[in-house]
Amino acid sequence: MKKWHLLAFAIGLAPSLNFAAETADSVKYRFNPIVVTATKVAGSQRDIAASVSVIDKELIEKSISSSPLELIKDHIPSMFITERAVMGYGVASGAAGQLSIRGVGGSPVTGVLVLRDGRPDIMGMMGHPLPDAYSLDGLERIEVVRGPASFLYGTNAMGGVINLISNKVRQDGFQTRLRAGAGNYNSQKLNLHHGGKVNALDYYVTLGTQRTDGHRNDSNYNGTFTTAHFGYSLSEGTMLEFNANYNDIRLLDPGTVNQPVLDHWYDIRRSGADVTFDHRGRYGDSYVKLHGNFGRHAIYDGWRSNDRTVGLLLYHNAKLWNGSTSTLGLDYKSYGGDAEASLNKSPAIDYGKRFITEWAPYIHMQQLFLYRFIASAGLRLEQHPIFGSELLPKVGLVTHITGSTSARLSVAKGFRSPSIRELYVFPPRNEQLLPENMWNYEIGFTQGVGQSAELEAAFFRSRGSNMIRTLYADGKPHFVNSGDFNHSGYEVMATWRPITPLDLSMSWSDLNLGDETQGAPQRKLTFYGGWDLGMVDLMATILHVAELYGNDRQRDKLPDYTLINVAVNFTPWQTLGLKFSMKNVLDQQYQTILGYPMPGRTFMTELSYSF
Repeated sequence: MKKWHLLAFAIGLAPSLNFAAETADSVKYRFNPIVVTATKVAGSQRDIAASVSVIDKELIEKSISSSPLELIKDHIPSMFITERAVMGYGVASGAAGQLSIRGVGGSPVTGVLVLRDGRPDIMGMMGHPLPDAYSLDGLERIEVVRGPASFLYGTNAMGGVINLISNKVRQDGFQTRLRAGAGNYNSQKLNLHHGGKVNALDYYVTLGTQRTDGHRNDSNYNGTFTTAHFGYSLSEGTMLEFNANYNDIRLLDPGTVNQPVLDHWYDIRRSGADVTFDHRGRYGDSYVKLHGNFGRHAIYDGWRSNDRTVGLLLYHNAKLWNGSTSTLGLDYKSYGGDAEASLNKSPAIDYGKRFITEWAPYIHMQQLFLYRFIASAGLRLEQHPIFGSELLPKVGLVTHITGSTSARLSVAKGFRSPSIRELYVFPPRNEQLLPENMWNYEIGFTQGVGQSAELEAAFFRSRGSNMIRTLYADGKPHFVNSGDFNHSGYEVMATWRPITPLDLSMSWSDLNLGDETQGAPQRKLTFYGGWDLGMVDLMATILHVAELYGNDRQRDKLPDYTLINVAVNFTPWQTLGLKFSMKNVLDQQYQTILGYPMPGRTFMTELSYSF
């Protein structure tokens, strides 16, 4: 009953919000952000049939999170990531970083696609993102599509898409910021940001490092992060951009509390880059991106691998007639790598070099009619060397009932092709695997309340088939297409700015995940409050997690928990800032992975200097 009480409260809040909006002395107009990820066309969030969330630069700057995925978890409904330490996630068995959107993700995470400035960022052999490779340095905003986006992005975008978008300097001049921080467990942070714009050239580069001894023995973490963005305006409407990143991470896995381990180390190096040509002219917008990401992994058990993903993205947007926008695109990518594994006193196993090439044409159209309806449809034809072709359709409809009330509905097919790991590596491998599929049906509503508040709700049902599972025959494991699932749920979001210095937001998600319960809570509540008092800026977040399980089929239920995080930012001068933050203020004992207790109360003090 509690979930219905909460929903009723959120809906019942609308009249009071409207009254506050009308009587407040100072209100800020809450416009819908311009987003790109859901359609590859810059447009208002209200005009999109998919469920899209945005974390802006202001929230990124105020965050006390150590990674963008942690920040997303604390603000966006239905999204969750498992954790096991003060910093770091790890890879391979026992790793944290199991990322899910509406219960879809998997372990490893092959059902959610992470993008850097629109390019796919995956481990070429294993087919999953590397949570340890992402930092908040150099980010301008984060866009999250909740639900399948395979018609635009192909494989891995079955559960959703997270797009990390680089910061850009838009006004002439230079800016530099140095920030250093220290906290308990010998945790330390240091980063340098510098950017500028000179006529047609803009750039932004960052260098950062963070480390900790961890809250358990042998849970150390060391990470170095570098990002770079360069842009050059060739002419009015024509832009050439270059983005790059490099990460070097070394961490230890302490094992479970019942089976602790020593010297289980992981050494991960990731890098990536893309070059983008963007032209906006009288015949539409043309976009060309060459991209690549690369990795080198070494693990205590003898695993050594080198992987890469390289590709080309092409698309053109055009307004063929009044009220229409059409997108025609082509994606090409080749991914894979080489690996070997050697245990002590055993000969090395050479898995050789394996690469897969996929390509796909796609089309997407949007049409405004009767001045308040926006219909959209998309179709992608995925081409794969093993299973052939896969059609990926999507349809949507948005209606603006009034100037402040909108409704939307969408039907989309999600898709994931088998990874090289599942096809060729390790004993469960199976070269006969077929792609996983999912159909998602959802409706959503948005209600503006005055000029300072907004309520949003989404209801969905997802049906997956051909899911890749591990079955045993003659005592040996095999990957087979045997699984299916039915997920359903709803999400509620609210934002309110009753007075100019005060920002409030909340989200609630209630999911019915069937048997797919590992690492994805069925109920999650988030709350954010920020109060800007000039020289002093206060911030607090609340995260409540319920019905989280350590395994599928509702086995090994983990205790429900509530986390409160707070921060105080003091800026006595424009160039100098002092920030004190505390996580888990209530000193809660909790786990997101069975056997890995999370740290209790932690704190960090940071000093920043800008010029």
